[in-house]
Amino acid sequence: MLYLNQTYELLTGGYYSGNSSWNKKHTEIDNCFKIYQLTEGEVFVCDNDQTFNLQKNNLYFINGNKLNNQYCNYSFSTHWLHFIPKSLTIYQGLLSLPTVVKLPTEKINFPDVMPQLEKLLTSTASSSWEYSLNILHIQTLLQTITLELFTQYPIDQLSISIETQRIEPAMIYMNQYYKEPIKLEQLASQCCMSPNYFHKIFKNTLNMTPANYLTLLRMNAALQLLTDKQQRIKNIAYELGFTDDAHFCRSFKKYYGISPGEYQKKRKDILI
Repeated sequence: MLYLNQTYELLTGGYYSGNSSWNKKHTEIDNCFKIYQLTEGEVFVCDNDQTFNLQKNNLYFINGNKLNNQYCNYSFSTHWLHFIPKSLTIYQGLLSLPTVVKLPTEKINFPDVMPQLEKLLTSTASSSWEYSLNILHIQTLLQTITLELFTQYPIDQLSISIETQRIEPAMIYMNQYYKEPIKLEQLASQCCMSPNYFHKIFKNTLNMTPANYLTLLRMNAALQLLTDKQQRIKNIAYELGFTDDAHFCRSFKKYYGISPGEYQKKRKDILI
């Protein structure tokens, strides 16, 4: 029996309208993969070498790890989604792609899944069956996009090294236990490596440190929990393994540039 493990971690998404005040420098939250489809206006995204003009009605994949800056000169509206794959091989393949790739809207109907996305992010599904169907909609979208990307940009299999594959047990461990205190030595032992060597291979593979990846998982979980306005921030902090709510609030604001309370109130008005 084959285990189909090419699944994805949905970070966040929605619909956003912005103006010339939207000017974002690269931060740790951009170390993921993004899908934008503008419904009005245009925006610009920049890497170290060039500026890309994202225009109305077009669908784009954005390799957030390569971004320097994003901005708008006038105004825009967009459907958007941020994600990371759980498969390390797919993750590394996406990292190798260009900063921006235009996707075919005739094959991929991104706006059609926005209702399912909103239900998943706000936990408004009326039953476990509806929740499962919503998950299938998003997984199908991301799998279709990934297949299209690798069709446009075939990946050299030699670039996926044996050393890279060896760190996958640590990825699985972090995805399962990210709410608990995890030391570098624990992760290295999962892969039968020394801590220093594991840290080096991990950073070279994912373009972030193990600590950065753990923070990404915790902050993503925080976004999901904060969609419930009845949830107390103190309870969320303890659930995510923070020693106190002040530490959680400092970490969240450093990561997203906004406090947990502000995000809880204004989530639909923010493109992070």
